[in-house]
Amino acid sequence: MIFINPQDGHRLDKAINFLVNKYTETGSNPKPVVFHSLNVAFYLLNYGYNLDIIEAAILHDLIEDSDTTKDDIALSFGDKVAGWVDALSFKTTIEDKEERYKEMFLRIKSAGHEALIIKCADIYSNSFYIKLVNDAEKQKFLINKLNFFLQLSEELISREPVWLDLSNQSLIENERLSKLNL
Repeated sequence: MIFINPQDGHRLDKAINFLVNKYTETGSNPKPVVFHSLNVAFYLLNYGYNLDIIEAAILHDLIEDSDTTKDDIALSFGDKVAGWVDALSFKTTIEDKEERYKEMFLRIKSAGHEALIIKCADIYSNSFYIKLVNDAEKQKFLINKLNFFLQLSEELISREPVWLDLSNQSLIENERLSKLNL
């Protein structure tokens, strides 16, 4: 069970309310964005990461899934959190999906340790849905994306518990992929 003091709870309430309001106003994504974002944030909170990381985790999909801008986030949560959220957002102008995620991952790496931790938790949360994708080629693409992130981030965060969790999940997904003979 996670216990936080009331002041920290108010900070998290502010981020959750911001997420819900902004996503309700202009959000669009078939996945449950609010649930997913909270799942990522509470996963990180459970490991004891600081509140700036938790706030950014709550907000991590807003720029790419709504009309919310980096400046909107900076006004309410500061430049550091807004910078991480911006780095965690793919550029819709890049049409090739592989090129898009590789470019984003490189920006995340440049944004630093904290951004890598948040993305690691995001990918970990999403990894449990890979097996639900009906298209085998798309499953392969998602597993390759996961593996690329692990390789890119290994030297910087491989001692973090979130990276170790994702690495273990990667082993499971790669084994499943090999059984599918893809």
